[in-house]
Amino acid sequence: MLDEHVRSFGQRGKCYRFRDHDLIKNMKAVHLLSAIAWGGGAFAMQALHILRTSAGGVPPEMVARCSWFIDTWVVMPGLFGCILTGLFYSFFTSLGFFRFAWIIYKWLISASALFWGLFFWSSAGDSLIAWLGNSILADLLRFMRGLILPDSVWASILQTCIILSMCLISIYRPLSFLPGGHRAGPGGKMPLLPGDVTPAPPELCVTEPAAEPEKRLS
Repeated sequence: MLDEHVRSFGQRGKCYRFRDHDLIKNMKAVHLLSAIAWGGGAFAMQALHILRTSAGGVPPEMVARCSWFIDTWVVMPGLFGCILTGLFYSFFTSLGFFRFAWIIYKWLISASALFWGLFFWSSAGDSLIAWLGNSILADLLRFMRGLILPDSVWASILQTCIILSMCLISIYRPLSFLPGGHRAGPGGKMPLLPGDVTPAPPELCVTEPAAEPEKRLS
């Protein structure tokens, strides 16, 4: 259904491939814009948190309303855009869901952010915490809420580090090894998966001799 260059994208951990197909470029653009919205909105919410805790005379209700607006119209659309483009890469290219460790890491963070973000964005999270009272599960939910909606400096720093790790791992892809311990890329012991193409040994490759230039008649 899709072009071979699209389906073979990401066949190795660091994406050694041919020139990108136009569809891959379009998906990259959407993914990049979505990541900017997600990360930029999260950083803006950190700035609002600092404003609420450091500056005097700012009504907490105004800060909370601004945070809700950024979370609803900037962060969540960016998160959904990253997940939808990630689903495209996982379903229609060679990257998959569990082929390399850095993909598993990104899906783990994205799925957690989506679940807990929707959970605490609605009133269900706070209602469940109030219902659980002082139990250990309530403390765990408060910790997760602090990561999604930071209410302290350390929670804000931790969330910022997680977001930065998502951005940096997309650029450098340091975890380009298989979950089983094999290293991916040229020279790595990467087992063949369905759809992989085994390159022919150099001694079996026959190249045609270059044609001699035509001699011009003087």
